[in-house]
Amino acid sequence: MIGKIKKGKSFTGLTKYILEKEQAELICTNLAGETIQDFYKQLAATKQLNPRVRSPVSHISISFPPDERPENEELAEIINETLSGMGFDKNLYFAASHDDCNHFHVHIAASRINIDGECVSDWYDKRRLEKVLRKLESQFDLTSVPNSWEIERTAPSTGQKRRMLRENREWELGLRDKPADKSVVEKIQDTIETAIKPGMELTEFIKQLEVNGVETSLRLSDEGSLEGISYSLDGIAFAGHKLGRNGKACTLKGLATRGIKVDTGLDSSKNQNPDDEFETIPEIKTNSPSPIKSKKSQIELD
Repeated sequence: MIGKIKKGKSFTGLTKYILEKEQAELICTNLAGETIQDFYKQLAATKQLNPRVRSPVSHISISFPPDERPENEELAEIINETLSGMGFDKNLYFAASHDDCNHFHVHIAASRINIDGECVSDWYDKRRLEKVLRKLESQFDLTSVPNSWEIERTAPSTGQKRRMLRENREWELGLRDKPADKSVVEKIQDTIETAIKPGMELTEFIKQLEVNGVETSLRLSDEGSLEGISYSLDGIAFAGHKLGRNGKACTLKGLATRGIKVDTGLDSSKNQNPDDEFETIPEIKTNSPSPIKSKKSQIELD
């Protein structure tokens, strides 16, 4: 199962989004009433118990593989175990299923403010949700997926996955003359995997990428030391810290860990994780056809 958790301010908008879908099916709730208005009014009323909470809305979604769809009774157990594991034992909520995408999934809308007026902590909530779901996969004999921090390669975005699935279906039906192309993020990582060789100089590595269509941009500090690298293909750019992690990290420190000779001019005595490199790209030493912007506006369209 793949889980996502977000905070928000509007119970009305979230309730309508979940329950007004054509194929939405209510799975379980501890709310009274039957209408959408009944639900969001009760959830919104919890804000009076703790007006200091600025984002009282919690939205959890759980997605299942295409060939996996638990029965509603089992889904209700999964939902309640998820809520309990995340600290929502005493909170108002409802949960409904959607089957309008390429995979079956459920949405849980809950108030972060419980009946005692206490707010459920959001401390490391995404990581905690993943751990809860791994336990439930084992408990209910469901397909297990790795935790996000265990995955070494950056996956395509949801939009790109849908695009590739749609184009592959069109190819199978004879509506396209070839299967779907990989996403840009996959192509860049594939090219890096092919080009990288232990003991290779950074300049040689960059040339190998350029030969295969991937351009790079380096950032220098005010003192003249290398601080960051970005990669671009087909006009779409990614900062190094957005590509891979752990053994497949593509930051300067990650490349050095993988055997590339990188002289950053930084203090190598510090024990730093290769994924921790802060990336912002200035207007220097760039082969990119379009400018790479700062961290807040880093191009990441794939």
